[in-house]
Parts: sequence; structure tokens; C-alpha cells
Amino acid sequence: MATLNSAAIVTLAIGPAHLVNWQRYCEANWRRYAASHNLDLIVVTQPLDNSPRGLSRSFSWQKCLVLSQEFASHYRQLAILDADIAINPAAPNIFEQVTPDKVGGVLSGTHIHEDLRIVLLNRLAALNNWPQRTGYTPGDQHWRQFQFDAYEANGLAPGRPALIQGGVLVASPELHRDRFTAVYASALSVADSRCYEQVPLSHALLTADLFQSIDSRFNSVLYETLLVHHHYLFTAPLGEPVTRAVVRAEFDSNFFLHFAYDPTLMRFLSD
Repeated sequence: MATLNSAAIVTLAIGPAHLVNWQRYCEANWRRYAASHNLDLIVVTQPLDNSPRGLSRSFSWQKCLVLSQEFASHYRQLAILDADIAINPAAPNIFEQVTPDKVGGVLSGTHIHEDLRIVLLNRLAALNNWPQRTGYTPGDQHWRQFQFDAYEANGLAPGRPALIQGGVLVASPELHRDRFTAVYASALSVADSRCYEQVPLSHALLTADLFQSIDSRFNSVLYETLLVHHHYLFTAPLGEPVTRAVVRAEFDSNFFLHFAYDPTLMRFLSD
């Protein structure tokens, strides 16, 4: 495999719906961004694990197998991105945020001010029929407990009261391949959940002190921002022009805008 660059962006766009969505709303700006920073772009469209166990769960888990692929061995670092992320082509080079010995990413919820994370948590709870967190506590104590609860629900001893948002990860194939594949292998018997690989991978990286936090604008989860700062979009029929204006404003203010929860919002990026 001939490459010109030492780093690459990789995404798993497995299945026609994911691939078409990425091609329609993401590809052009991803290519502009990659070209501006001398990065290769690799789009994986077929499962990396075709076994019955591999195919029985979300393909999100297979991000843990990217570093062990033959193509990965050609690179010093890879940025593994979810296919529902829109890249602002004016964004700085993400690889300058991370030293090669660390895995770079954004801790879940850090794009929201810590005093407002309880607002996010309770609005997510209302959407998912979770118990509300009541009683005032300063800062993000409820949010921290929410992270602890995620580890315990997955049978893991709580470590740091934080989870890594798995939509953007920068890692070294040489240094981190075995850690990622071990998480995938050890979790094959674990029931799938909404967070997929995030909880066991977070546990492995944080307890080993391998994680390096980067600017939260490299993984700003739009839906969560809307729940906190633009909740009126969920409660009042203001029309698509208002939603479009908000989505475009968030795109302009961030580096990588993550359309988790509702990728249909990506249509508002189009003119």
C-alpha cells in the first residue's frame, strides 16, 4: 500500500445508509480537511469482523479493530471518526493535539459547561425514561455519578468518573493496537448497549493512564448541545429555517460536529 502521509483519518461507513449519508453530507469537507493537513483518508465499507459474534452487535465495536488492520501499519497515528461527524474544513490539525504515546479524545459531556451537565442529564433522562436526578449539588457531581453507574452496569470497577466519547479517537497503531483489540475480544460476551464500545474502552484507556484530553470542539455532540441550549427546538414548532440556522451556527463554531443520536439533522448542513 503506497502512502504519502504519516497520519490518516479512518471511518467505518458500513451499510448503504451510513455510506450514503457520509458521502452526501461529509465527504467533500473531510477531503478538503485531509488535503489541507496532508492526511490520508480511509473509508471502511465492509465489516472488519465477519464472525457471527462480530455481526451480532453494532459495527461501532469494530472501531477497536481498526488499529490492527494491515493498512494501519503504514501510519504513525490514525484518527478514527464516526461517519456521522461533519468536519469544518477550517479546523486545525487534530494530530497536533495528541502525543503519539497517548490516545487522544474528548471526555463525554465536556462540550457542555459542568454546571449545565445536570440539565443535559435530566433532559436525556426524560427522553429515555431514566430516573431524574434531583437535589442541587454544585458542579457536575450528578454527571460524574452517571459515569460511575455506566461502569458498574457493565461489570467494571469504577475508575475515573469520566467516559471517553468514542466518536473521535486519535491513536498509534504500533503502541495501542493490542490494547484496542483486547477490549474487543474481552467484551464479545458482553450484552450490547447504547454506549457500545465506549464504556470498556474508556475503562481500559483511563485506568492505564493512556488518555489525553483534546479540545472539545473536535467532538462536539450537536444533539446534546441542542437539548441544553436550544431546547425550544424540541418543544415548539418553529420550522426548519430556525433549526437550519442553529445547526449551521454550531458547525461554524466547532471543528468536528458530531450528529450522534439523530444523524438526520445533517440535512440542515445543505444549502
